[in-house]
Amino acid sequence: MVLLTSSTVSVIVSTGVICLFTIVLFLSGYVLQQQSVRSIQHALRPPPRPESMIGHGSAGSSYAKKLDSRDILLSDIVPDTPPQKDPAKGNYAYLQLLSTPDPSDICSAILFFKQLAANGTAIQDRLFMYPQDWDLMPSSKLPPSVATALSLLRAASLKYGIWLLPIDMTVATSAGYIPTDTKLLRLGQIQFMQYDSVLYVHTPGLLLDTAKLDAMLLSRPLPGRHDKSRQESFNNDAWISMPLRPDRDATLPPVYLITVNNVEHGHVEARGHVPNVAVPGFGNLVTGPWGVKSSDESSYNSDEQPGYVFFEHDDEGHVRWAKNPLFGSWRAQQYDVCEGLDLDDVIHDDDYGL
Repeated sequence: MVLLTSSTVSVIVSTGVICLFTIVLFLSGYVLQQQSVRSIQHALRPPPRPESMIGHGSAGSSYAKKLDSRDILLSDIVPDTPPQKDPAKGNYAYLQLLSTPDPSDICSAILFFKQLAANGTAIQDRLFMYPQDWDLMPSSKLPPSVATALSLLRAASLKYGIWLLPIDMTVATSAGYIPTDTKLLRLGQIQFMQYDSVLYVHTPGLLLDTAKLDAMLLSRPLPGRHDKSRQESFNNDAWISMPLRPDRDATLPPVYLITVNNVEHGHVEARGHVPNVAVPGFGNLVTGPWGVKSSDESSYNSDEQPGYVFFEHDDEGHVRWAKNPLFGSWRAQQYDVCEGLDLDDVIHDDDYGL
């Protein structure tokens, strides 16, 4: 039997108390540390994206395979691996965009996407890009015609498989710049990460032949990603390189090809191109009204008609109808998709409220 002196017992008790308090302090510190980590994670979490006009893409849509809700963060739509695609066709999309909510131009874009959906385009996705402020402005603060046009656009996105892409323009507007089409595209190019090429065509305009417009992407080799082993990636007969210069230009070329050059760490390096109008049978697939020939002309040949015709504006900002044989047909078809809007009403930029 071992006899413990009072001093030994005192040491043992003291040691036990110290150990107990040490364990309690350790556990308390661990709990506080975990709470701090959770608080920091919560603070760093991106805020919920405001509800936008995002629609539901077509059945073959790259977006449709990845998006299944209306409130989605950008990090949720960037795939961890490149999307599966048909190597013969690639992964493409049509794009129209507006930096100003002109009701007539919005209806022209709706008409374009309706025609694509109705005529069986071979291109997977249809994109419409616009400033995010359009979503944030209450309808009561907008001119009635603008509010109606935006409501029709939301409905069309569901009906015709359009992906509506709201772009945060505060980087430009907070620096004192006004929203322009080129700045909108520059800030929105992150949305193209899952595509090989995106073809922008100017609105207003009229689609005449979907297959011919598809041929802009499918008939000839595209620049695609820069690759030393593919000469057409940097020296392409059909496409001429034209960088986007939002600091200098406010408007885009009427037809503009954006190809994704590199995707890394959430960044997009994109290259811009315009079609080589000197290439026979290719350069005239998208033209202005001057490229349309009347069937009454002796030289008329349906094979030489363009696939898409873009319209110009006059000095007052209205669509130029002079020497435009398609104006009447285009206006009538606009009213079909935007019933109830007076598209001939004069609306000035200052009246948009955005």
